[in-house]
Amino acid sequence: MSDADPSHDSEPSLDAGFDNYRSLANPNIRIIVAKNVVPPFRFKAGGWELLHSSTEPGLAIKARIAGRGFFLFRVNEDESGGSELTDFPSQGGLVE
Repeated sequence: MSDADPSHDSEPSLDAGFDNYRSLANPNIRIIVAKNVVPPFRFKAGGWELLHSSTEPGLAIKARIAGRGFFLFRVNEDESGGSELTDFPSQGGLVE
């Protein structure tokens, strides 16, 4: 008999913190995931570079990560802001 929750291994704790990564193929594409989680879209991104460990996103971003497992976004060229992405952009353009 085990008291272990079977979903515990498949769902990382959001209390552990978050990591922020940059796409190697397109440095303006960033993703935030729960700490120690491998970001999705690895091949589309050309790999991910860790920018900040233990990032602390706002409540809305945490909610997205809790629901989808990640928060994917594009940073403006001048880094003045950005926009959320629903999927990794294709080679020909951005999907928003």
